Amino acid sequence: MVSVKLEKVNKIFAPNVHVLKDLDLNIQDKEFMVLVGPSGCGKSTCLNIIAGLELVTDGKIMFGDADVTELPPKERNLAMVFQSYALYPHMDVRKNMSFALRLAKKDPEYIEEMVQKAANILDISDLLERKPKELSGGQRQRVALGRCIVRDPSVFLFDEPLSNLDAKLRSQMRGEIIKLQKRLKTTLVYVTHDQVEAMSMADRITILNDGCIQQVGTPSEVYDSPRNKFVAGFIGSPTMNFIECVKDGKTLKFGDNILKLTEALNDKSSKASSENLVFGFRPEHTKITSKPHEGAYKVTINVVEYLGAQTVISFEFSGKIFAMAVSPGFYSANMGDTAYISFPIEKAHIFDPETNLNLVHDVAIQKIL
Repeated sequence: MVSVKLEKVNKIFAPNVHVLKDLDLNIQDKEFMVLVGPSGCGKSTCLNIIAGLELVTDGKIMFGDADVTELPPKERNLAMVFQSYALYPHMDVRKNMSFALRLAKKDPEYIEEMVQKAANILDISDLLERKPKELSGGQRQRVALGRCIVRDPSVFLFDEPLSNLDAKLRSQMRGEIIKLQKRLKTTLVYVTHDQVEAMSMADRITILNDGCIQQVGTPSEVYDSPRNKFVAGFIGSPTMNFIECVKDGKTLKFGDNILKLTEALNDKSSKASSENLVFGFRPEHTKITSKPHEGAYKVTINVVEYLGAQTVISFEFSGKIFAMAVSPGFYSANMGDTAYISFPIEKAHIFDPETNLNLVHDVAIQKIL
């Protein structure tokens, strides 16, 4: 197995499209690293550069102590799973899985041994004689995984492999891939735009935006301690609420409302470049009641969405629409109702609008270098 390190990696497509900008990233040996971000942020390009399918404009790619920056894909000892599975339709499962080994002229007995081993791991031994058109989406995904396993690579690369599956099968395959990575103890780099996949699968998450790394951390770190406003708004569903406010002594003012700060929050928010701040609170941390009480703010219910596992309540506050999430049956509300909300101050996030940095959680982009 091997670690993967990107050092000051840049990728520029003609004429002047700067897709990756000075990327520094260290993926540990046997780590499950997920690259996540909005469409066009550069995550697939980053994966293709690790694979050797794209060459860097500038920078270095290291596999362990070896510089692989100029090496072609076939010399990097890696395997890649694509969104489309990329199976050969005229070959049965056995031939699809063994194709790379047969191309490398490996011993037939060794090829059969590796195919059977991978088929047993993935529970597809009874599918070896079938063609891809005779398989379900989940079965095709397992065959694509098997084709990688037989090569015994040092690094697995996954490019949005579950996008074509339905919700139930996606959930099942997430668990299968996690178990597979732990069993094989292989370094795995996984690209997705789905934050649920990122949060549920990763050992660590790299969040990209506009070709730059915004934060690297465990799922709990990026959720509880987002480095900046972008990470705070991207991770979490429903998304974090943001209110523009002004610091006045030891309070925050937004419209006619005032929020008292603790000593710790007052000290941290004082580091901002101006008195203007952005207060952030997560929907699931918001409390709601039907009666006024100390520290509560009067709001108007806008929309109530019952989603099964939770109920999302949109409300109008300080002239804008925000959202909160509660357990089903916790609070009964209808459009136009008056309610009272409060924010647990210990869960608050405060951002500097000039830098977008989180003043409450001042964390480095990457803790493990």
